[in-house]
Amino acid sequence: MSLPMLNRSAYIRISLSLFFFYFAWSISWSFLAIWLADNIGFTSTQIGYTLSINALFALAIKPVFGFIMDKLGLKKWLLIAVATASVLAAPFFIYVYQTLLQSHMLLGMLLGGAYLGTAYLAGILVFESYADRYSRAFGFEFGRVRMWGSLGWAIAAIFSGQLFNINPHINFTITSVAAVVVLLILLTLRTQGEGINWQAVNEARKDKVCAKDVRAFFQHASFWGLMLFYGGIIWMMQSAEQQFPRYFVSFFDTHQQGNSVLGYMGFVQSACEFVLMFFIPLLINRIGPKNGLLMAGFIIGTRLVLSALATQPWMIIVLKPLYGLEMTLLLVSIFKFLAENFDKRMTGTIYMVLGCFNYLGITAINPIAGYFYDKHGFATTYLFMGVIAWLITLTGLKLLGGKTKLRNIISDDNKLAHLLERK
Repeated sequence: MSLPMLNRSAYIRISLSLFFFYFAWSISWSFLAIWLADNIGFTSTQIGYTLSINALFALAIKPVFGFIMDKLGLKKWLLIAVATASVLAAPFFIYVYQTLLQSHMLLGMLLGGAYLGTAYLAGILVFESYADRYSRAFGFEFGRVRMWGSLGWAIAAIFSGQLFNINPHINFTITSVAAVVVLLILLTLRTQGEGINWQAVNEARKDKVCAKDVRAFFQHASFWGLMLFYGGIIWMMQSAEQQFPRYFVSFFDTHQQGNSVLGYMGFVQSACEFVLMFFIPLLINRIGPKNGLLMAGFIIGTRLVLSALATQPWMIIVLKPLYGLEMTLLLVSIFKFLAENFDKRMTGTIYMVLGCFNYLGITAINPIAGYFYDKHGFATTYLFMGVIAWLITLTGLKLLGGKTKLRNIISDDNKLAHLLERK
């Protein structure tokens, strides 16, 4: 990748911001379900409700964040707000969240949902969506920026398990410190001056995004098809993944041993993401983003089914890195799909709406999944979820359509006209 000096500097800074943001949250988020079980004493069902409340708050926050991002363009104030919230991770987890979950469980769940929904669940989509827009502005591939986030997650995973075994408070403290680094990098991020391709960001139009633009998408079957397919496979993937660490450590003699191995496997998984983020854009450019999304859905179903059938530690160890391949395919494919089929001014809003829909499903599924984990076990539940992921992937052949493009939303005196093109 050969870039002019100004663009190379922009690439390095946005990449570093993703690296340290992912590094910060890898330390803490990877072990959240285990922390809730071992340190707070929650059952799988209670953990499911906690994760659902987190998702519910993210559901409310994401569309607001998406709309704000599209209003701001390349301005970075929303990223700074998310990074500032992340700086508060250590005092929140250590002095607020743990205490409230043990003494006033519902209040703790609600406050935790508000914080985690802002600082991580919605925040991570803010960083990814902004990185996509920033990449277009400076002429480099989003995947080759996002891969540094994967590397940050991978490096943190190397020692996160050992630190968690010593004291989870260490993990939370590192999250806060790394978030400070993110904040400092963001302050140096260039958003004006030479080298910015505003046409790639705004699709050659200077119209500001308004509420009518957002509502227009909901009037088209193509958008709902994307919502149902993308949401469906994410529901299975994320609902399974959020308590997967508890299933993973059950294959080992002690939870401490399992925690350490889980950290190492987190490194392998994220290292795979790092490498794949460099090459997957080439694959998606060749096969098309629709086929990339379908491939991701098939692999998600396969990993869940094989995880259900695993009987030995080495089997679950081999399967865990497939999550990195799934994430790479989904992230690169969805941003290319949106840029190819929708108004480029609104990719932030659309991505947040998709994320909102995803968390709506996860909010509903997590308590049900938690109940099934308690009653039928992880293996049976994962087998069922894997088959559903396969079925959703088959429906994606129809839901994602052919080469239908809903791209042009034209604003003229605040009156919208919609064009639906078929090639």
